Amino acid sequence: MKKKRTIEISKFERAVIDFLQNYKHIFLFGITTIFALLIRKDQIYFVSGDYVLSFEAWSEYLVVNGGFAGIPTLDSDYNVAYLYILALINYLPLSLLVKIKMVSFFFDFTTAIFIMLIVRRLFKLGKTNLLPYMAYGVALFAPPVILNSATWGQCDIIYTCFIIISIYLFINRKVSLGFVSYGVALAFKLQALFVLPVLFLLFFKEKKFSALNFVLIPLVNFVVYLPAWMLGKPLSEIIHAYTTQVGEYTALVMNYSNFYSLLPDNYGYFSQTGMIILFGFLLVFYINLFSDKVTLKNSDYIIVTIITVMLCTYFLPAMHERYMFSVDLLAVIFLFIFPQRFYVPVLIWLINANSYLPALYGFGPIIDYKIMALVYLGLLCVLLYQLFRDKWLQLAVAS
Repeated sequence: MKKKRTIEISKFERAVIDFLQNYKHIFLFGITTIFALLIRKDQIYFVSGDYVLSFEAWSEYLVVNGGFAGIPTLDSDYNVAYLYILALINYLPLSLLVKIKMVSFFFDFTTAIFIMLIVRRLFKLGKTNLLPYMAYGVALFAPPVILNSATWGQCDIIYTCFIIISIYLFINRKVSLGFVSYGVALAFKLQALFVLPVLFLLFFKEKKFSALNFVLIPLVNFVVYLPAWMLGKPLSEIIHAYTTQVGEYTALVMNYSNFYSLLPDNYGYFSQTGMIILFGFLLVFYINLFSDKVTLKNSDYIIVTIITVMLCTYFLPAMHERYMFSVDLLAVIFLFIFPQRFYVPVLIWLINANSYLPALYGFGPIIDYKIMALVYLGLLCVLLYQLFRDKWLQLAVAS
């Protein structure tokens, strides 16, 4: 009986396979980028209420009043850093809606790249390892990220991007640049303030850099404010964008699941109670972390940052659905550090995406805010356990 002859693989086919195997990380990066762009292209013409009432109106005002020259007289509750971007893109072609969303897209991809670099640095991986590229993909496809940038056209990704960059710089011991990046984040959004306690923890805990680095934060903010000030906008009005955000709303919570979702909407009665609980929790939390007997790794600081932001958005009154956005991206890093706790980022994304629905589409939430507020509380407990489970003995010895 004759043996069947097998057609052997050609040199060309072997070369192609070897090429794909050697550069699989580049193909993964490229394919992920293409699909991330496609899903954003699909959402780019969605018009939100914020676009019509704010971004479009502000942009039209700037066009009529000379672009950057219109910033001093523009009545906006957004910081001047974002108004610079609005003024700049008016000089570019394409529709305003597309340009606004393309700004968010740029920061989407920049943030994803730095998350990729953070994961690579934390695990000391080579450039061809696929794990960091997977983190890049998850960052781009996390539902709240797509909804916030591609659908809504919001700018929360900008301040979050600079927070992520600052984390990357701190991990690489480039402390001063880390403070500069954080200062830029704060110049864009007041919500960056939620991360500030972590910087104080780094200072007192690590004892490796001067307190003078904190001066860089207001200095960077002043540099960002300077063009608007030179154009004629009073410094008091520039800072007013921050103070307005603090006292602008008197509802306990707006389209969000937190502590106040479980209470009647009585701002005067309950708001101070929530703030007292918050400061009490933060005080106890950080006192335990400050102990010399408790050691913190880079991965621990990621959890500390997530917990700090989540505590602030859970117990502070007048929180919006977008105020925990930075945690959506921090959760990606958490996912790759603690893959066995995959449900933590999934539930974080669910909480935020669920709260976006009424603002974006006029329906929902799909899951009641009260239920999600309890899920939120459960997540805080899980994260606290994850952080302290191997530190209980250290704390006991310290006491």
